[in-house]
Amino acid sequence: MLQPKHYPEMVGKALVFEAEPFLTMVEDDNPWVEGLFFVTCVGVLLGAAHFIGGLLWTASLPPADAVRAALLPGVQQVAAQIGLGDDPTQIAAAFRQFWGWGAGFFGYPNGFARFFFAILQPIELVLQWFFLTLVTFAAARLLGGKGTLVKTLGTMALSAAPYVLGILTIIPFVSVSSLLLSVWSLLIAYRAIAITHHLSWQRAALAVLAGPLLLLLIGAVIIAIVMLILTIRGSL
Repeated sequence: MLQPKHYPEMVGKALVFEAEPFLTMVEDDNPWVEGLFFVTCVGVLLGAAHFIGGLLWTASLPPADAVRAALLPGVQQVAAQIGLGDDPTQIAAAFRQFWGWGAGFFGYPNGFARFFFAILQPIELVLQWFFLTLVTFAAARLLGGKGTLVKTLGTMALSAAPYVLGILTIIPFVSVSSLLLSVWSLLIAYRAIAITHHLSWQRAALAVLAGPLLLLLIGAVIIAIVMLILTIRGSL
């Protein structure tokens, strides 16, 4: 079992696609346990950064009641123009209710919602790692890979390394491109599969793309089903 003190070095080497951290995971006595712990640590770090950054962002904004009062006249004017109502009192009440729900959801002015999302962050990252590893492992074996599932779980955990950059979100108004992190993560996953399963670069690339393609297919099927249901209901 690796010590967490070695994780920063592993993250740095994984980010530049060096083979050492992947070989370390392959040779570990419990690669999947190591991978689970690694991904959880990254998720907790990311969740904490988002939580603290969100609180600092909220603290830098005007009071929520002042923002709501400033927006209310414009909302009342727009509502009257588009025919949603002419009674300012009703519009104000509806907007107050909507504002309370929306502000609470985004953690403004308090941090309860942000705390909830911070807890979900490591869970989401672990589920993403586990699902993509299972799909990628199956694809790699179909393409002639020789690695085991437990070793694949270990090396694929390093694909979470780019998300460490999410710690920058602790600075208010600073964000990290999700597309950049996703592409970087896929490149690290490619390196993990190539080393774990001893595949050529073409087959390793195909195996790594299996997960995102499956997610796109599932999304397309769901959209098609929803559209079909809406069409059927509209024709009744």
